[in-house]
Amino acid sequence: MLSTDDYRDTYLALNLCISARVPVILWGPPGQGKTSVIQAIAQQEKRTIEVLLASIREPQDFAGLPSITNGRATLVAPDWAQRLAEDGNGILFMDEVNTAPPAVQAALLRVSLDKVAGDCHLGERTSIVAAANPPEQAADGWDLAPPLANRFCHLEWSLPAEIVRNGIAGQWPSYTIPPVSNKAIAAAIDMERVYVGGFLTTRPDLTTVLPSGSSEQGRAFPTPRSWVTLSQVSAWVTAAGLSESVRRMVVRGCIGPGASAEYLTYRNNLDLPRPEDLLAKTTFKVPKRADQVFVMGAGVLNAIRNDNSPQRWDAAGEVLECLATNGHPDIAVSLAREWLDLIPKSKDPNNPILPNPLVMTALVPLMLEAKMI
Repeated sequence: MLSTDDYRDTYLALNLCISARVPVILWGPPGQGKTSVIQAIAQQEKRTIEVLLASIREPQDFAGLPSITNGRATLVAPDWAQRLAEDGNGILFMDEVNTAPPAVQAALLRVSLDKVAGDCHLGERTSIVAAANPPEQAADGWDLAPPLANRFCHLEWSLPAEIVRNGIAGQWPSYTIPPVSNKAIAAAIDMERVYVGGFLTTRPDLTTVLPSGSSEQGRAFPTPRSWVTLSQVSAWVTAAGLSESVRRMVVRGCIGPGASAEYLTYRNNLDLPRPEDLLAKTTFKVPKRADQVFVMGAGVLNAIRNDNSPQRWDAAGEVLECLATNGHPDIAVSLAREWLDLIPKSKDPNNPILPNPLVMTALVPLMLEAKMI
């Protein structure tokens, strides 16, 4: 049975996806308060919410109605889309999506990912939320089509008895995400992408794993798109200081149980020096594994991208030089072009900033050989 701690973490995972503007879908039995929770979050954040029952909609309710004006054909957006576009920071909640016929699910593809209905853009800050009952519990329901399922972070939703008891007595709990700065989120996303890149270096077979059975096709599975989504939501967990339980939920919701277990095990066992320690010229040992070397080098570049100076830029070049001369020239060279692009501008035009000669001696021949310069 679901515990109150599990409920809290699921609520935080849902709120995180809404805050991060990542499409999220709640899976759970009927009558579990999915709609009520989304409405409560919208009310708490003072955001416009549009609730649509996908099962009784037609494709044109999402794709728009064709219209000819002054000899030009356009797709006129429905009224709910126009209201969300006017607000620019609303929530679109689509219920019973897995009871919608295939034609309606196809029309939802662009709405879910691109936030476009007809020829109307709903706004980048609009959040997309959906809900569904498992096929065996839904009214004429079936699994989502894989292209639609892959656009969402999937969360399991149900209400523990204690939550229901307290709620009926008038005390429904709510949980909020701590405020986080855009700078902290950007830095966390950059680092999470480094972790993903390192993991996919070791497990390239998990880059794309299409579902093999009908029971899996309507849930989360790995694709390049879902790895990018994972980078966003996991980074928000880091920036907001949320628990590892929340991270497990959102990572599993993006790429499925098997791939998420492997990724989180890898992420939690890297045991590498901090990028700031490397830039401070702390003595370090170059790992033998290529994925760890990539994480080390890319992490250093992320650090100077967010806080650059001639000294830090030069220190990053020395790290790359060390990687190149200790058995990993291919990784060092692949990162060197971005390092050169990050060279700080000199305040004195007559005295430009130049790289350390030892660094260039190590990297330039390799870059020439790779035809990168």
